[in-house]
Amino acid sequence: MVTVLGWTVGALGVVAWVAGFVWGWQEMMVIAGGSLLLGAIAVALTLGRLDLSSTIEVSPSRVVVGERAAGALTVTNKRSRTARGLRVEMPVGKAIAAYSLASLKGGDATDELFIVPTNRRAVISVGPVATVKGDPLGLMRRTETWGGVEEIYVHPKTVPLSTMAAGLIRDMEGQATPQLSPSDVAFHTLREYVAGDDRRHIHWKSSAKIGNLMVRQYVDTRRSHVAVLLSIDLDDYADADEFELGVSCAASAAMQALRDEQTLSLFAGGRQLVAENPKRMLDRFSAIEATRGAGGLDHALTAARTLAADASVAVLCVGSAVPIANVRRSATRMSLDATGIVLRADFEAKPGYQVIGTTKFVNVPALDALGRGVAAVIS
Repeated sequence: MVTVLGWTVGALGVVAWVAGFVWGWQEMMVIAGGSLLLGAIAVALTLGRLDLSSTIEVSPSRVVVGERAAGALTVTNKRSRTARGLRVEMPVGKAIAAYSLASLKGGDATDELFIVPTNRRAVISVGPVATVKGDPLGLMRRTETWGGVEEIYVHPKTVPLSTMAAGLIRDMEGQATPQLSPSDVAFHTLREYVAGDDRRHIHWKSSAKIGNLMVRQYVDTRRSHVAVLLSIDLDDYADADEFELGVSCAASAAMQALRDEQTLSLFAGGRQLVAENPKRMLDRFSAIEATRGAGGLDHALTAARTLAADASVAVLCVGSAVPIANVRRSATRMSLDATGIVLRADFEAKPGYQVIGTTKFVNVPALDALGRGVAAVIS
């Protein structure tokens, strides 16, 4: 209850009283008396019981980086007596919002509005509310906590991407692709018979009407298992802003996989993230924190080889500090059957892509360029 300043004033009063008593200095006795008086006033203002309740409402509870988020704090005095000289403090992320209440009558409530900063991806905790009683000089301080904590999820920015449809062929739950096929489960059209066609696909009724043999033409259907791997090692990125771009690339790829109803495995460093639906998945992206010297692409690949060994598409998200040769070596370790797509965040690079072996590299200098780059390597 006694602050550092309070102990200092108390010590000064004791020293002044001893000096005044020993040497008979009236000035020191005045200082000692003043210190005692300030201490008595601080005790009087600090004592007293409170019975408050607080409610925190935030709207919306989920926003994208840059969107507005606001909240309202309601403090209610549940006692019949007036509460005076209250200071209300409420943590908002790493900051503290403070409000001074001169008095709050019994049974009354007061509302305070606040704005939540959303310029960075994060999970922002709001609360718990604390009331502080004490003297104006800050000699004594008593803090009581009321209510719980609300959370605001600041999601990374995402963009829609092309469907990554590489996967198992002739799957009834798969998606139709532009590639024509002589045998599948998705019927496309009829065409004339050519030598070598399977006679089982001849459509006899149409052949009898037209007078020529007609066979069924299909399109491939594929069900993909997409593995999205994100390096969270800051050493793989030029700076923190480039890391945020890498997070947005990974979130965009994961969102597209869920929109296409594909099987998704998501890895941030060596940790697998559960992605049961888009909302919860983006919540987990909000909570991703960068590390230094750990959580790189190799850690994510080690986890993916064990937990997503049957992935048909592997999307690797890294920064510009990782040489392309190192990324290529890492990508080839995923699986011989997986299509490798590397999204390389690099503010200094030009938009474009290149194919090296079985791995497709996409330069992403800005999030707006991601959709065009992925569409180019998928087509």
